[in-house]
Amino acid sequence: MGIIKKRPYYFSDSSIASDTVIAFVMGGISLVIEIAGIITSFATFGHVPDIFGTLCLCALILSIVGLVFAFLGKKAQEGGVKGKRMSVIVNVLSLVILLWLFLLGV
Repeated sequence: MGIIKKRPYYFSDSSIASDTVIAFVMGGISLVIEIAGIITSFATFGHVPDIFGTLCLCALILSIVGLVFAFLGKKAQEGGVKGKRMSVIVNVLSLVILLWLFLLGV
C-alpha cells in the first residue's frame, strides 16, 4: 500500500512578480528620501544642505523607473492584483509629492 501525501491547499498564489517587488523598493526609497527632506527642511527652518536637492532628483528618477517597473509587473502573470496596484500607487504618490514640492518652490 502506498502512502498518499496530501498537499496543503493555498487560497492565494504565493509567487509575486519580481517587477512588482522592484517597484515597491524604488517607490519606498523615493518616499523615504522625500520625507527625510521635508523633515530636515522643517527642522532647519528652510536652510537645508544642497545634497537634498540632488537626493530629490534621485527620488524623481527612482519613482519614474519604479512606475515603469510597476506597469511591467501589472502585465506579468504571477502575483496578485493588490500588490501590483499598491506598487503603482506608491510610485504615483511619490511623483505627486515631488511635483507638489516643485510647484511650491521648495
